[in-house]
Amino acid sequence: MKPSVFFKTIGCRLNQAETATMTAHFSSAGYETTPFGNASDVTVIHGCAITGKAEHSSLYAARQAKRSNPHTLVILAGCPAETLREALTGNPSVDLSIGQTEKFNIPEILNRLYPERFPAPPTPSTDRDIPHFETQRALVKVQDGCDFHCAYCIVPTARGTPVSRPISEIQEEIKRIVASGFSEIILTGANLGRYEDGNSRLVDLIQDIETIPDLKRIRLSSIEITTTERAIVEHMSASPKLCPFLHIPLQSGDDHILTVMGRRYTSTDYRKAIEYAVSRIPDLGLGTDIIVGFPGEDDKAFNNTVSLIRDLPFSNLHIFPFSRRSGTRADVLPDQIPESKKKERLQTLTAIGASQRQIFAESFIGKQVQVLVERIDGTGKGHGWSGQYIQTQLEGKGLHPRQIVNASVTRAEAGTMEALVRSCADR
Repeated sequence: MKPSVFFKTIGCRLNQAETATMTAHFSSAGYETTPFGNASDVTVIHGCAITGKAEHSSLYAARQAKRSNPHTLVILAGCPAETLREALTGNPSVDLSIGQTEKFNIPEILNRLYPERFPAPPTPSTDRDIPHFETQRALVKVQDGCDFHCAYCIVPTARGTPVSRPISEIQEEIKRIVASGFSEIILTGANLGRYEDGNSRLVDLIQDIETIPDLKRIRLSSIEITTTERAIVEHMSASPKLCPFLHIPLQSGDDHILTVMGRRYTSTDYRKAIEYAVSRIPDLGLGTDIIVGFPGEDDKAFNNTVSLIRDLPFSNLHIFPFSRRSGTRADVLPDQIPESKKKERLQTLTAIGASQRQIFAESFIGKQVQVLVERIDGTGKGHGWSGQYIQTQLEGKGLHPRQIVNASVTRAEAGTMEALVRSCADR
């Protein structure tokens, strides 16, 4: 009987991409991946340490796994294994903690430590580079690490300095992913805009993988302003494959708070970058990250953020209340904001974000969009995402997951579009 493994992923798309690779490696080593709720021989908590709350969630998941299945071997992998090394010593819920460097070698580690219980992976591992994904969009990690050292962020400590994969290696992985049936890939990294392979930057990587014939869509995860956003905008404005959506973190619309955060731009710099992108790319979808309640954020500073958000045509806001994170400069800053005030500001921006998303969705009524079908519900309706990253419900015949279709938008409600399928776009 095959040993079984269950994965619990906490955190960002980069973690999700890495879990897909880890899952494939376990599969090639002879393990069976079990769904949530089933007992397993191994439980891998691929954790996150970006905030204190995320770190707590990672430890809580480990406790829950051990409580529900005392015989499972619980592994805490990734960032928390780096940031909680001392705290994990003697933790009864965590049998093994495995950091960033070794987390892709867990089957080998298990075989070395428990040879009678866990099998040795085949050598070479033929399926290791074919990740297993839970969605119809494939995540591809191209870069890791960051050296920006923002005051609130632990990533440089947890993931180290920037490092990028070679273009040739990425292209070969994407070819295998596309051959397995995926139409869309998402490029992700800890600081994606810092991608470098010799003299090649992120836009060069995109141009290279666009030549893969059966790859229909490329989507980018978050890109930091001051890295490569201007070159990406120029390429996106003419690219038939790069989805017209940019996620560029703002964090705050107040210049003083941006300075204390250690961000590398002013609110004016940010405004100009977004206005330029909108001027070059019609119907551009825009996402951003915002931290509310950063130490020293008084009402005036928060209102500056509100004003900037209202002025720019964002369609997707990721809003986070500031969470104190041991090991960061922000943890010891004075003028910490009460939780009640953070919650109030979170609610304010959430309402603004919902309104702007609805306005953006309504702007497509009567227009045609391309949608990647993610799933088909019990009534035969399709559900997926437009190139602009707007959730879309589809009416049409013969729909199937991973298919890209042309559809005419008829209605928008709560930031979701409804559309009639006109044709298959990937023929």
